[in-house]
Amino acid sequence: MPRPGAVDRGGDEKREGRALKIRDALLDYRRDTYVVSARVFQDRPGAYPEPPEPVEVPQVVPVIDCASGYFRHGTARVIAAALRDLDPELVSRYPEVGYETLVKPFLLARYGADGVTARNLFLGHGSFNLMERVIHKLLRGDVMLGVGPQFGEIPSEFVASGGTYRSLLLDESDYRLPREGLERELAGHAVSIVYVDNPNNPLGLHWGLDEIERLAVTCDRHDAVLLVDEAWGDYVDDSESAIHLVGRHPNVIVARSFSKALGLAGERVGYMFLSAPLARYYRQVHTPFEPCIVGAVLAKAVLESEVIDEVRGEAVRKKERVVRAFEAAGLHVLPTHPGVAIMGVEAPSRDIVSELKARGIRVLGGSSFSHTHPRWDDSFCRVRIVERDMIEPLCQRLAAL
Repeated sequence: MPRPGAVDRGGDEKREGRALKIRDALLDYRRDTYVVSARVFQDRPGAYPEPPEPVEVPQVVPVIDCASGYFRHGTARVIAAALRDLDPELVSRYPEVGYETLVKPFLLARYGADGVTARNLFLGHGSFNLMERVIHKLLRGDVMLGVGPQFGEIPSEFVASGGTYRSLLLDESDYRLPREGLERELAGHAVSIVYVDNPNNPLGLHWGLDEIERLAVTCDRHDAVLLVDEAWGDYVDDSESAIHLVGRHPNVIVARSFSKALGLAGERVGYMFLSAPLARYYRQVHTPFEPCIVGAVLAKAVLESEVIDEVRGEAVRKKERVVRAFEAAGLHVLPTHPGVAIMGVEAPSRDIVSELKARGIRVLGGSSFSHTHPRWDDSFCRVRIVERDMIEPLCQRLAAL
């Protein structure tokens, strides 16, 4: 018996020998099984057919995504630098205290809206979550008026809360806001909210601040809230934002997102300005600790940079090229703002969504907006202006329609 602490070399050798025998036995078993199996299959006619001639596999055409609402713009380099410099200590803390220094001062300075302070401003996990909270926790669920076609998720959320959605259709002769129709509806029904997405989704059309202000006055006269969804608003000059109405009218809510032009869709960062009377009530139902601290740090980095001017300039150049390509292909581009990175396209009596899909171009079908405008089917579509490196491939495919 070996003494305590001594290495039993003989035992190791015995164990190693047994392991080798087991391994060899397994190899012999597998080898024999293979030989037997091969013999059995060889006895079957056609068991081992001759390999077929090589077949040329058609090249799969990569899809150009003009449907999704996220972007890879110039903000990517700003975000990458901010992530490299991120202080890990921040992640161990609750993020709420940091909002006052990380994001809010930059947003307030960016717009410089008269009569608007940090008490009018709330942050959240994306603009949709903030508007959802307004619908379910702040406003009564009777009637929402909208302007179709428009982003349908907010009306759907209002209906889910027990309310009714009525859509007034844009005048297709000039695509102005139907203010007279809205006035009649406000006078005839118990309307709690008028919802306008500006820029409009799917058209990329933008209505000026004067027109939105007239609508705010009309809503106030009938005790209705005006909710302006500016998710695509970063493509338009800041002076045109309805945030400038928040300090002048008691009934305005403006929601904005970092997901579009600012390139932070994956971080879910949004913000909302409310007129003072609404902010007092909303503060009681607001959810703290939104967004996460990483999202707040990246949002601050994007706001500090001057990349928004670069993004806007590039969007104008790309959209001009894409509009020309669609029109050259015989498709009708509906009225749109020259810098907003989406647009509506119409091809009467054609399923343009399927035609574009056959060419490897994915768009958002008009039927996605049909509950806000009954005439919108897949002879309409929404087109996102793609990244710079995909512009020419997109135009080439359109030329082949």
